[in-house]
Amino acid sequence: MKPLPSVAIVTPTWAGDLEHFRLMRCSIEQSMLVALPHYVVVQDEDLPLFEEFRSRPGLTLLSTKEVLPEVVERRRAAARKLADRFGRNFTRICGSLKRVFGWPQWPSYTGWHTQQLCKLKLASELPFEQAVILDSDVVVTRSAAITDFTAPAATVCFAEWKARQTLKGKVRNWVAESEALVGAGRLQEKANIYFDTPFVFDRGILSLALKRLEVAASKPWWQVLLDRPPRRWSEFGYYKAFLMYHTSDNQIDWREPNFSRYVYDTSSPEAVVSEVTAMLDDHEVHYITIHSQASGREDWDAAAYLNPLALAIGCDR
Repeated sequence: MKPLPSVAIVTPTWAGDLEHFRLMRCSIEQSMLVALPHYVVVQDEDLPLFEEFRSRPGLTLLSTKEVLPEVVERRRAAARKLADRFGRNFTRICGSLKRVFGWPQWPSYTGWHTQQLCKLKLASELPFEQAVILDSDVVVTRSAAITDFTAPAATVCFAEWKARQTLKGKVRNWVAESEALVGAGRLQEKANIYFDTPFVFDRGILSLALKRLEVAASKPWWQVLLDRPPRRWSEFGYYKAFLMYHTSDNQIDWREPNFSRYVYDTSSPEAVVSEVTAMLDDHEVHYITIHSQASGREDWDAAAYLNPLALAIGCDR
């Protein structure tokens, strides 16, 4: 029997995405990706909520305390308490203050940022050639295949190209910050605007990219990123920029993610169930992202569409 490629799945998650994660994990178990090791990193205070998954075959359950540097974990926990206490608007205002005045420090350590560090830490340290990042809001179909992430003599990187002058908002910020971090010279006319999952990290190339940050700044790579303005840097953006400007053309298989679909409006459970069920029957669809709106941004119960979809996939919730 031909050995499996050296690929692992990595998912950072937290309490707010528990129900989405439950659907994602059971969809993996109904697919060919069940053969891959799955590393799940949960914010430490939320770990008891995820204990039910510890016995799943091939799944390794970790807490942020086990993955993040001690100082980062301590500041993450403090940032979580402040964000929970004062809410999203206060957090957003403090983030804006940090970008303009460099203070307060804590918005740089919220879960959105530290999840990115967890992805980079595991992808660069686990004993696998590739790490496939899958967020909790992804549903894996039975058509998914390990070959979605591998190429015979190159590293796969998913790409959607767009003219640089048309970039807007957060995507424009992520691209610009990433190119600055890698010291890009003459900029390419088009930018890769794919920031979704699945996303593939090559361990060897990622390790080189992180080492470049450390050498240039004389500090740990994770500190370099945390020193950047909050919500302006992207782990995927930095890696893609490194591939673009510091690897040869024949090293990278820039692959369009034609097998992915996205659901943005989840306000009608019936519509979500109908749309996703139809996608499950389409062999050209391998991954469906049902964009979760956690932290109180939804005023409806996600279980209204997650439970019927679990039955459609064949999962016992």
